[in-house]
Amino acid sequence: MGGKRTVSRRQAMVGTAVFAFGPLTGCAWSAAPPPVIGYLEPISGDSPTNAIKLAAFRKGLAEQGFTEGDTVTIEYRYANGEIDKLPDLAQDLVDINVAVLVASTPNAARAAKALTSTIPIVFGQAADAVESGEVTDPEHPEANLTGVANFNALGPKRLQLVSAMVPPDARIAYISDPSLASFERNLRQTQAEADRMKRRLAIFKAGRDPELEVAFGRINMANSGIGGVCVGPIRGAYSKPGRLVNLAARRPKPIIYFDRAFVDAGGLMSYGASFKEIFRLVGVYTGRILNGEQPGELPVLQPDSYELVVNARTAAAQGITLPPEILAEASEIIR
Repeated sequence: MGGKRTVSRRQAMVGTAVFAFGPLTGCAWSAAPPPVIGYLEPISGDSPTNAIKLAAFRKGLAEQGFTEGDTVTIEYRYANGEIDKLPDLAQDLVDINVAVLVASTPNAARAAKALTSTIPIVFGQAADAVESGEVTDPEHPEANLTGVANFNALGPKRLQLVSAMVPPDARIAYISDPSLASFERNLRQTQAEADRMKRRLAIFKAGRDPELEVAFGRINMANSGIGGVCVGPIRGAYSKPGRLVNLAARRPKPIIYFDRAFVDAGGLMSYGASFKEIFRLVGVYTGRILNGEQPGELPVLQPDSYELVVNARTAAAQGITLPPEILAEASEIIR
């Protein structure tokens, strides 16, 4: 009784496909694997500073629709403070052809840049990326390189902060690495602020471990007349921040560092660009590149958030009184 059943052309084609190849259920077809990010870091993976960076980086990735273990895979390489290992670790990531290579510091960025001109590199750092050699034009960076860099002068602010804790007749030591391209500019800006404040500076040029030993030996002398210390950028020192903190702790006095990694390692205080802001932006840029944008079209960003981090535990252990104005200004107090 039923009338003739008609079959559309599309139904017929589907039926033919199933007959020829079998049902799609259980076949070997699968979605493409998620893209792989290479993450190159000079410090150890279990350090508090690294945890802060990674949490911010993952947040930025999530803002662009990527979640680790779900829509993206991350291959981590840690130098554990041995910066000489960075080229080999970067080579590992280049060899597995990661989709994007994240270099968390200037040393890591230079190691990655030396190995590839095709894999996109996103750097995160607090240094001037032009002076330190990552890019020549921050508005139009190299074809495979972009990221976040700080171009602001922070030395004068660090001097102001440590001066609030030092008697007016005491000298303040300024110690930094003369091998850095930014050394002369940072020293000039800090000296100008010292002159304005009528503060006397004791300048120490040191970058390598033996030089730092000698410098802190002189700073720590009982008759040095030095009441506080400003630590400017030092190449590689953030890779093992505990070494520098231990040198300074031999004769405790107010000291401010250029990077919060030293405060996480037990130093007194630091002032610099916010790691949370820097690495969130690094995550955002990494996600944008994974979504199809070209690194050369993404201008180098500058963080607009700066943080004063204070270690109250260290102050108490060393018998240093933190002024109320320092505590009030602090972005974070480690207790």
